Amino acid sequence: MLAIQRLKAIEKILNEKGSVIISSLSKQFKVSEETIRRDLDKLEKTNVLKRVRGGAYLQSESDKQVPLEIREKIYLTEKQEIADRCIEFIEDGDTIMIDSSTTAVCVAQNIHKYEKKVTVITNSIRVVEEFQDSKWVKVICVGGGLRKRTKSFIGNQALNQLTTLHANKAFVSCTAVNKKFGATDDSEREAEIRKKMIANSEKSFLVVDRTKFDNLESHLICRLEDIDVIVTEEKLSADWEEALKKTKVEIIYV
Repeated sequence: MLAIQRLKAIEKILNEKGSVIISSLSKQFKVSEETIRRDLDKLEKTNVLKRVRGGAYLQSESDKQVPLEIREKIYLTEKQEIADRCIEFIEDGDTIMIDSSTTAVCVAQNIHKYEKKVTVITNSIRVVEEFQDSKWVKVICVGGGLRKRTKSFIGNQALNQLTTLHANKAFVSCTAVNKKFGATDDSEREAEIRKKMIANSEKSFLVVDRTKFDNLESHLICRLEDIDVIVTEEKLSADWEEALKKTKVEIIYV
């Protein structure tokens, strides 16, 4: 296939699916991943798509979030390492709140893997799917408006249901963590869900990889002092450790 034909084929896939994964395109077109990266770079210059690590997606005026299918491929090893550490804090009999982040989905996968006998409260379709055949996990899924890019339920209906629910522990993530403002998100509705999960849990775990630190998004989830534990895969700077010490947030490195 000629390069120009491949570019048109990639553009067609994007229009049909909304996003593409580099490794999948490499196999489909029988070319190297580097060749696919160059193809995507060319398409990005024509404003056809938005490039991110591992793939690309069509931009939407209504939702700027990177599609779930791509986020699941980004920093996957780091997310799994974080989830491996989190499972140590989950006990049989716990009620757990899990958000729609890809890191929290990895936590759900470990709950299934280790056959923890827990109740899971979530707004994530991915998390529900993880436990659909589980003998041990009771699932409570809050309903509401479906956010297709994250496969999560958001909005007033989901928020109102969460208001009546409580848990021993919450495992949530965010788009950015800032020393001054705390955990923030690029989605107002997603931020509301995460804020309520933290508020309605006895102990909250913020599960974030290194790329989230020292960034800032528009919508506040919570201040640092509202979080009990941060779990991440890479040692933070001395300034960060001092900030967390002042706010009495426990930091756990995987």
